Amino acid sequence: MASIREISVALYGAWRLASLDRAGAHFFENTPAAFWKSFNAAWLALPGYTLLVLLGFTEHPVDAGAFRILSVELITYVIGWVAFPLVMVAFTDTVKADRNYFRFVTAWNWAIVLQAYLFLGVSAFSASGTVPEGLGALIILVATFAIFFYQGFIARTMLDVTLPVAVLVVVIDFTIAVGLSLVSRSMYLSVA
Repeated sequence: MASIREISVALYGAWRLASLDRAGAHFFENTPAAFWKSFNAAWLALPGYTLLVLLGFTEHPVDAGAFRILSVELITYVIGWVAFPLVMVAFTDTVKADRNYFRFVTAWNWAIVLQAYLFLGVSAFSASGTVPEGLGALIILVATFAIFFYQGFIARTMLDVTLPVAVLVVVIDFTIAVGLSLVSRSMYLSVA
């Protein structure tokens, strides 16, 4: 379990990276211990994720009971936190960036907290009805591209790879997220 100080330092490092400050990398250790502690970020991001899911259900309701929804979303959340680091084991080895694997995943995990709450804020604002629907969609699109840019910056900085490799990391993460979303949505379609 990460201490309050470790969490504060990690979130500050993620913020520095979000400010496109390469010195943010210095707030993350390249150790297995830091890697494992970074999964504490899942607990911090969970409330934001939960609210995003609930917001999504208000816009696109599903015909399923509370237990099914809770089971599907909780399993999807856990798989999402595990799948990307597993894929990155092979990927970083292939692109010869495995020496930075622990630091990269550590920074990536803590950055998810910032991303979750940014996306929640933007989504809630867009769904609030205070902006026209088209403008709300544009705001969400801009936030999505900002998150992609942030992820690419993290990949490039933490793995010390070329821009095309960093873009590929973002594409891999996006593909995993879309795949999980499609599978979880299909679980609701099969409800009789």
